[in-house]
Parts: sequence; C-alpha cells; structure tokens
Amino acid sequence: MKKTILFAALLLSVASLLQAQVLKTKDGVIYFNPNKDQKNTEYSAQTKEATGVLDADKGTVALLVGMKTFHFNNALLEEHFNENYLHTNKFPNATYKGSLTGFNKDMLQKDGVYNLSSSGTVTMHGQSKPFNAPVILTIKGGTAVFKCVFNIKAKDHDIEIPALVQGKLLEATPLEATISFKTK
Repeated sequence: MKKTILFAALLLSVASLLQAQVLKTKDGVIYFNPNKDQKNTEYSAQTKEATGVLDADKGTVALLVGMKTFHFNNALLEEHFNENYLHTNKFPNATYKGSLTGFNKDMLQKDGVYNLSSSGTVTMHGQSKPFNAPVILTIKGGTAVFKCVFNIKAKDHDIEIPALVQGKLLEATPLEATISFKTK
C-alpha cells in the first residue's frame, strides 16, 4: 500500500513538472492617444479587457483585444470608432502572436526588471503586419507585468481617417500595452 501511494505521488510530481507553464490573463490594459498634442486626450481610449496567454516554456505570447472594449471619454467618438473606422461588426478583434527575445521562464521566479523584445504579427481590421518592439518585464510579488509601448499606423491596417480630423491626429498612434500575469 505504501509503495502504491509513493508511486502515485511520484507520478503526480513528474506530471506536474512535465506540464508546460502557461499563464493566462483577461484584464490586460491597452491605452492609445492619437492626438498630435499628447496632452490632449480628446480622441484617446482604453480597454482593461485584453486577453493574454504566455507560454513560459516557449517564450511565446498571444493577445486578443475586443475592439468594442475600448472606451472613450465621449460616447459619440466611441460610436464612430466602432462603426466608421474599425468596423467592429466585421472585424471584432485585434490579435498579436509572437515571441519574446531575451526571456526565459526562470525570470518568473525572482523579483526583478528585465529588458526584452517582442516580435510577431499584429492583425487588426483584417490586415496582418509584422511587429517588433521593446518590452519591459517587471516581476514583483508573484506578478509578471509586461509593458510595451509601440506605434500603429491606421493606413497599415486600411483604416480610413476622415480629412476633418486628420490634421489633429498623429500618423502613427502610440499604444501602451500593460499585460499582467499571476506567476504563483
């Protein structure tokens, strides 16, 4: 009987070690402000509902962002964003699939700050484009926070911006993504 219990415990231990470490979140934050004057937040928006998956063994990451989860300070702007620019009924999500260069799963075990880079593909509004950007990984108290600041060009994703507002907006919109995973 003791041998059976010991064997079962050993088997469970080995199985847990062999299982890939996959972390998930549903509360990633993405903020953008396309205004030429970055102090002006008239056209800025944010979501706190980005879904992320990190395969720590492979160093890969995937994000899914429902475009209708972006909220603006003005309901009319939010409506225009969804109906006239992003056509969210036809293209409801933006995705990112890529890998983290300089990352290893051991980083998740000790508090610290690490400079990484990420490369992969962003798909938005039906258009897929290559993506490369620096990432800062902060590990503290059982949480891994990936922060990435990068630019997206509307024209790269076939998003038409009306001439009426083009003069107020940057050609490349800066986005800030902050994705947190519980490591313990």
